[in-house]
Amino acid sequence: MPSPKDNELLATLTETELDELATFLESDAAPIQSMDISMLHGFLTAQLVGPEELAPDSWFGLVWGEHGEKPEWESRAQQEHIEGLILRLYNHLTDELNAEPPSFTPMVYLDQERNLDIVQQWCYGFMLGTSLNQRGWQPMMDDEDAVQLISPILDCADEDARNQAQAEGEDLAQFEHNLAAALPEVIPTIREYWQEQSEARASRPGRGNRTRH
Repeated sequence: MPSPKDNELLATLTETELDELATFLESDAAPIQSMDISMLHGFLTAQLVGPEELAPDSWFGLVWGEHGEKPEWESRAQQEHIEGLILRLYNHLTDELNAEPPSFTPMVYLDQERNLDIVQQWCYGFMLGTSLNQRGWQPMMDDEDAVQLISPILDCADEDARNQAQAEGEDLAQFEHNLAAALPEVIPTIREYWQEQSEARASRPGRGNRTRH
């Protein structure tokens, strides 16, 4: 797998390249359990805004499934190209989150009939991303105020929560649309929470400084 530090991986993805990646993720060459582009975007976002940024080697294989599935590559060149697009999306997200102010936008689908954003797949990806470091994310889950940032994402991804909301008369499509509209502010705020937690730990007496990459 190429390194996310390689210079060629720093170029911004074009719309054509994003379409190419999205098409491959849903092609017959990709395992049936592969993430789609929206789920991948949510998954990568969780890696970048959480308590610690995990190395790509620790999560990259999950793009294709949770049981070691691999695409049917036509060639080594195709493999390097598609993997490079994924890592460039990762780096593009980093740039969006580091911008002042952050320019983060979730990559979601559109219900054209109702003109509403569909964010469920994105939320699936985000929560899968948090599951790689459940212990690390737990302080936010235990914080009565901070958990309000992530609970709508969790509820959107959780089938039981969705079924209960629907039984109570909630319009899930409108809920997803409203959540998609809120994420450009929610995601940077989640990141700020973890940055503040890291700074607080580093400033405690008797503890060494912790570097965030």
